[in-house]
Amino acid sequence: MIYIREARRMVTDYVMTQHDCEGKRSAPDPVGLGSFGMDSHVVQHFATERGFAISDGVIWRVPPKPYGISYRSIIPRQGECENLLSPVCVSATHVAHGSIRMEPVFMALGQSAATAAGVALDRNTNVQAVAYPLLRERLLAGKQVLQP
Repeated sequence: MIYIREARRMVTDYVMTQHDCEGKRSAPDPVGLGSFGMDSHVVQHFATERGFAISDGVIWRVPPKPYGISYRSIIPRQGECENLLSPVCVSATHVAHGSIRMEPVFMALGQSAATAAGVALDRNTNVQAVAYPLLRERLLAGKQVLQP
């Protein structure tokens, strides 16, 4: 079985970064929470001139608390594609994706994507025009956790 930890990701109006994961920036439109450590396995091994082995690319940082994941990180930019919600190909940097990539987060984002799709259908609008206050209300009614 082939395992690909990280493949394609969108680039949207809100790119989740290490700053979001560490609480230095907070998404104003959260649709789910992440909390797993930002991690990346070794990218390459190489030897120094003195014969020491170096492992490059290892990252492990634990967020201080759960953090919100932006609605805008799961939808394309306005005008790019008006009926796409992507809870897995989230707009995130390599470091942030190391935390967001966990299945419980993808499940929460999937629930939020389905709810947003329902709102868009009910309002006969595109996913970029879904009003966050209404989406938030529906998510909370569905027991979605949006704040740590």
